[in-house]
Amino acid sequence: MENNPNKNNENALPNSDDNQENENDNPYSDVEWDFETEAEEDDGSSTIIRRKWIKNTIIFLLVAALVGNILAFWPQIYNLKTLPLLFKSNELSSQTEIQSLKEAVVLIGTDNGKGTGFHINGGYIVTNYHVIEDNSYIIVNFPEHSQSYKAELAGSDPDLDIAILKADIGSEQLPFIEIERGNKQWEPAEHIYVIGNPLYFTQIAIEGDIIGLFPIQGRQQPVMALDAPVYSGNSGSPVINEDGKAIAVVYATGDITHQDQMIKAGLAIPITDMESLLQTLLPLPAL
Repeated sequence: MENNPNKNNENALPNSDDNQENENDNPYSDVEWDFETEAEEDDGSSTIIRRKWIKNTIIFLLVAALVGNILAFWPQIYNLKTLPLLFKSNELSSQTEIQSLKEAVVLIGTDNGKGTGFHINGGYIVTNYHVIEDNSYIIVNFPEHSQSYKAELAGSDPDLDIAILKADIGSEQLPFIEIERGNKQWEPAEHIYVIGNPLYFTQIAIEGDIIGLFPIQGRQQPVMALDAPVYSGNSGSPVINEDGKAIAVVYATGDITHQDQMIKAGLAIPITDMESLLQTLLPLPAL
């Protein structure tokens, strides 16, 4: 038979060079793709992004709500009425004597709101009766002390709208305002100061003048009228003379006729009207 050297090579495997060439045509032929794992990684990344987006959205909405509330209340707090009040208070507070008096003017907190009072020594606080009336608790805060003091009603005259509280201050020596007791110690047109917690603020000092005594319907005794910017929250504020002594207690505002025109005046109860109540709690030493 005739030998054909190429006959057996028809079924021969390709040589190594051919095999290498074919493998190089597909460089990823040996890579095993884990499609499920990659899908899980994609899902995890998407979840993190989604959570961050939700968190950022919530923060944005909260900030927007806060800014909206601030903008809504800003005109109520800072306006043509309150800005002069704040500027004047800041000016007066630069005086050493006024700053010292402010330390004795307290913020009275109750379950129905807030008001003003002033310490007259020994833990006794003078305020209006309507500030503490029908309240289940009374808390007193001095401006220079972080501690709050529980207070109880020590004595009152609802007809005068005067209350005297006793704060639980223990043996602490806290700032106080001396009160002018005895005979009438003021005159019309006398310059005075008022310190209190009006409107949305605390420790606001204002100044003005005494107009005089005016009869008020429903009250047996006339009240002191003040030409001074008194507002809601000033109830219980001391009216202080140039000697630094309290001569009256603010309790309201009212429209009165003064110099042939109607004006809104601060109304205050003279200290002399509450002498009998003071004598019961803080009797004057015998002469």
